[in-house]
Amino acid sequence: MNTRGLRHYLDQKAASMQAAAAAKPAGADWHDTVEATVTAGDATGVRRLRIRDWEILGDSGPAFGGYALGPSSPELLCGVLGTCLTHTYLIGAANMGIPLDHVQVRVTAQNNDAGFLGIPTADPAVPWNITAHIEVLADAVEVSRLATLHRYVSENCPLTNLLRRGCEITLVTG
Repeated sequence: MNTRGLRHYLDQKAASMQAAAAAKPAGADWHDTVEATVTAGDATGVRRLRIRDWEILGDSGPAFGGYALGPSSPELLCGVLGTCLTHTYLIGAANMGIPLDHVQVRVTAQNNDAGFLGIPTADPAVPWNITAHIEVLADAVEVSRLATLHRYVSENCPLTNLLRRGCEITLVTG
C-alpha cells in the first residue's frame, strides 16, 4: 500500500482549503447549487444519472424487469453516503493535520422491495439499518487523535446528517 500518496494529498487538500477560506471574507456567500439529472428512455429502462460530465447507470435486477446493468437506487444511496463520509474524513484529517495512510468506508443497509410487488411485509419501505463500517489507518503516534477525527466526521458529514435528520423534498411536475 502506498502510504505516502494519501499523506501528500492531505497536505495539498489542507493548502487548497486554507487558500479558499482566505480568498473570501468572513460572512461571504458560499452558497452553491448542485444538480443531477436522471433519464430513462430506452428499451432497457436503465436510469442514466448525469452529474456534470459524468454518467452513471442505475438499474434493477431481473425481478423488477431490469438487466443489472448498474447499481440499484439503494446501492447508489450506500455509495453516495460512503463517498461523503470518506470525503469528510479527508477534510477533517487535512484540517487537523492528521497524516492518514488509508481511509475505507463500507456502507451496508437492509432493503426490502416486497411492498412494490404488493407483497405484505413488516419491513420499512425505505432502506434501514444503514451502517458505515470505517477503516482508518495512521501512524501509531496519530492513533490517539483518531477519536477526535471520528467524532468530527460523525458530527459534520453532510449526508449522514441529512439522513439522520431528514429534510423536505419538493416534487415539481409538468
